[in-house]
Order: sequence, then C-alpha cells, then structure tokens
Amino acid sequence: TQPTPAPVTQPTPAPVTQPTPAPVSSCKDVKVNILTDDYPAETSWTISNQEGNEVASGSGYTEKQTNSIHDVCLESNNVHTFFISDTYGDGICCGVGEGSYQLSLGETTFIEGGVFGSSAGHTFLLSHLGKVLVDHSTCDGEVKGGAGEKCSEHHHCMSSMCLGTGICE
Repeated sequence: TQPTPAPVTQPTPAPVTQPTPAPVSSCKDVKVNILTDDYPAETSWTISNQEGNEVASGSGYTEKQTNSIHDVCLESNNVHTFFISDTYGDGICCGVGEGSYQLSLGETTFIEGGVFGSSAGHTFLLSHLGKVLVDHSTCDGEVKGGAGEKCSEHHHCMSSMCLGTGICE
C-alpha cells in the first residue's frame, strides 16, 4: 500500500489593513485678549469644552495695564465656556485699572467685558461655518458688544428660544 500523502495547505495571506486617514482639523482660531488691571497676578482664565475638559488657559500675569494676546484653536461645532476670575474679587475694571477681556473670531469680537466680582463666565458655540452663537443667558450684564446684546430672534440663541425679555432660554 502507498502511504497517504500529507495534506497540502495554502499559506494564509496576511490581513490587509487600510491606512487610517489623518483626522481633519475642525478648529477655529480664537483670539483671547486680556488687558490687565493694576493687579495682574489676580487674573486667570480658562476655556473648557462641552465635556468639561480645559482646552486653554492663562494666568501668571505680571505687567500692569498690559495686553496679553493668546491664540487658541477651538474645536468647531462644540460648546465652550470662557471663565475669568479675579482672586481679590473686584474684577479687572474699573476700580484699580482699566482692565478688560475680549474673545474674537477673525475681526469679530463676540465676548468682551471687565466689570465683574470674583468671576464671570460665558458659553458659546463655534459653528463650522465660522459663525459664533453666544448663550446670552450666561452674560452677566457687564459685557457689551456681541455678547451683551439681547437676543431678538430665535437663531441668536443656542437653545433656539429667545424669550420676550431678550434672554435665551
């Protein structure tokens, strides 16, 4: 009798993996301008995303009445919160210096202020189209310009509900 030949198996081809595409950057360049008051070391700020993660911050200011400009790239189609604090509790304007803060997208300032106590916070959404929606209900009255104006139409609000008082629901 003839011995049974060993079975012939074909080698298994290596798995083919597709390359992972590079992530598409969807961030918008926002300029944070801090003009310090006469006590700059008291001032600090943060920007957090909708998950609550801090994505930008500034502190350690040493020069009185000096502009500090920070360019930050923030993810579009994400809600962010800008929070500024003063450790003494007198804000950055106008008792001891004319300090202020501004957040701008391109040439458009969408949040600005300076008169607050210990802190102020503002919530905003950067659209992928380069527009900014500011939640006016987070504005404390000390701000002016883009963030301090009352809503007049529903599309001005992140909630799409502009109340008769001019405050977003």
